[in-house]
Amino acid sequence: MPEYTVLEHSHPRVDAWEKVTGQATYAADLHLPGMLACKLLTSPRSHARIVSIDTSRAEKLPGVRAVITGKDFPNTHFGSGGLKDRYIMARDEVYYIGEPVAAVAADDEMTAQEALELIRVEYQDLPAVVSPLDALKSGATVVHSDLPKFEGYGFAAGGPNVCTLLDADRGDVEQAFHEADHIFEDTFRSQGINQGFLEPMACAARVEPNGRLTVWASTQGPYQVRAQLAGVLGMTISNVKVIPMELGGGFGAKLRLAFEAFPALLAIKSGHPVKLVNTREEAFTMNGPRLPTHIHLKTAVKDGRITAREAHSVFDVGAYLGAGPNSGVGHALGAYHIPNFKLRSYGVYTNKLYVGSYRASGVADMTFAVESHMDIIAHKLGVDPLDFRTINAVKEGDQAVGGARTPRNGLQETIQAVKERLGLPKKLTSDNPNEARGVGVALCEWRSGSGPSTASISVNEDGTVSLLTGSVDISGSDTSLAQIAAEALGVKMEQVIVAERDTDLAPFTGPSGGSRIIYSQGKAVQMAAEDTRKKLIALAAERLKLSPEALSCAGGRVYVQDNPPQGFTLGQLARQSLTSKGGPIIGTAALSSMPYTPVFCTHAAEVVVDKGTGQVRVTRYLQAQDVGVAINPMSVEGQLEGGVVQGIGRALTEEIQWDPNTGKVRNPSLATYLMPLAVDMPQVENILIRVPSPDGPFGARAVAEPPGFGPPAAIANAIYDAVGVRIKDLPLSPERVLAALQGKDTEIKMDVEALRRAEAGRG
Repeated sequence: MPEYTVLEHSHPRVDAWEKVTGQATYAADLHLPGMLACKLLTSPRSHARIVSIDTSRAEKLPGVRAVITGKDFPNTHFGSGGLKDRYIMARDEVYYIGEPVAAVAADDEMTAQEALELIRVEYQDLPAVVSPLDALKSGATVVHSDLPKFEGYGFAAGGPNVCTLLDADRGDVEQAFHEADHIFEDTFRSQGINQGFLEPMACAARVEPNGRLTVWASTQGPYQVRAQLAGVLGMTISNVKVIPMELGGGFGAKLRLAFEAFPALLAIKSGHPVKLVNTREEAFTMNGPRLPTHIHLKTAVKDGRITAREAHSVFDVGAYLGAGPNSGVGHALGAYHIPNFKLRSYGVYTNKLYVGSYRASGVADMTFAVESHMDIIAHKLGVDPLDFRTINAVKEGDQAVGGARTPRNGLQETIQAVKERLGLPKKLTSDNPNEARGVGVALCEWRSGSGPSTASISVNEDGTVSLLTGSVDISGSDTSLAQIAAEALGVKMEQVIVAERDTDLAPFTGPSGGSRIIYSQGKAVQMAAEDTRKKLIALAAERLKLSPEALSCAGGRVYVQDNPPQGFTLGQLARQSLTSKGGPIIGTAALSSMPYTPVFCTHAAEVVVDKGTGQVRVTRYLQAQDVGVAINPMSVEGQLEGGVVQGIGRALTEEIQWDPNTGKVRNPSLATYLMPLAVDMPQVENILIRVPSPDGPFGARAVAEPPGFGPPAAIANAIYDAVGVRIKDLPLSPERVLAALQGKDTEIKMDVEALRRAEAGRG
């Protein structure tokens, strides 16, 4: 490992002072002269035709400045994943309880709320379907009767509620099953889950004197919001500017257009700035969460090795496709080399709140299924679960699902690190006869995210450098990008200024999410810094009348290698550049994609199970992850620990409760949606494995998503090790554990044959 001066050293966040002193400005903090408050009227029906909307009484209420309905927007669909399946506000039909049908702008929130109560909407109820498995049945209620007409629709298998079907095949699956020593089949279900961000969605809009629209938003993807907002408003992109504000948590929920169009159209209609701030209840009922997933796995084993897998996953997408079922194909093999496979992943419409992204959409669901399934196979074969995983783990050169070859990585190192730290295999015992202890493991796989990335670096006359990117700071990513720039330019961290950005000022870049920022955006920053370094050395070489190869750039200077005192400071070169032939020194870089670089980690949990109540307590949690190079070790460990906390919540307590008949969210508050507290958490132990990526900046890999994948499976496997019962339905609640201990049927039912028959008639 090279000796770094800035990287691999912990640095406080560049925005730490603003955050801890409360000076950071969030969208809800924004106050503009004449600003109005926006409130939304939402549907109380699961599925209904809108017969009429009467807003006249609301419009006459003193203090109300504007009222809009879906008919005030252009008749334009928008959507995600290439499928345009929704209006920004309901026009003729509503498809879930909580769908916006009108919006009000008033002098204050109280008046706006009063105005909502004066709007009269007449509905004609239509049949609804809430369960994704019911939605797949023959003769099921159809959510979108005009689905085949949607732009981007192109699938016909699985029934009229299947909005997307993804598949992947390799080898001869049937032959592998025929030749197998053992065949294993299991079905798993994961629950609906809320992202749990601290800051509810907030946004504001103002029409500028020149007619352009400025939008302030709590968003991870300002350019994506700009493009979609322009589309639903019928405006050109050049007439919309999006300013991303401080982000109080997103976890994928703030990647796309959400509510920004409502204050925007109200600002256009009223002539006043308008601000919308969601309540906590609205964060549960209006802002796309994750929805339930059903996964069936069938695996063939011969001579102790997995030879084939068939996987069918059904992703409930709610009323609209907010995030696709990609993980049902891309992650159905897990971290294992399986030469023959047949993978199918269905996105299924229901009359529930539309699905959104959450820390690698669906991968935690697939990891729970795959790693529980691996544990089941190992135990039935009488093999140590970690040894079985080690034998079947993917190796360098193996072909991934998408066809890319797996490069060098640290998967085996993570397995060995956990094995040694915990002393596996081992059997835990308890002195309390009413309790049992167990240990479980899980392997997690992900990839370093790619996508459009740009950066520019300018050198200032005082020797500082200004870094400009279009990416939104998320979990301290600005600090890590500044470290990359500082390391590449040979300057101190305090010499790097991370500029504030908006869609007018900064170059286009992809959203901050999907483990993209350090790997892809960081690479662009490194390239821009190297371009800047090259220009600094070229200017110094010209002034010193030497070859560029004779110079080095480090310590805030460009100097002669054989005579270090001879040279220039960066400030001197910056001043000289103002009158040089090349002009001011600015380094730039842009890229659109990056090579496939996997991220692997191994998780282990130790638990105590109360046999009388089914209560599960995690007493120890360990994870080892291949990070390549830890740009900022403190930040990396923070990401790892935060992911585990979210994963433990997903494993044990968190679950959106849906009304089975209407799809209404029954527990839209932090008092009833049970996120874990600090007292519920064990001490999380992190082991950073450093096998540098050949393509990431200085060898760094992605970090953010994988820590949240492992806890559900690791804890489920630990429960089995403790008490011998297998829970295949998340969360692993006391009720489910106790039912299993009492011998009650806890198997998940899924009609896989119906999916196979539908596929047989595909096309």
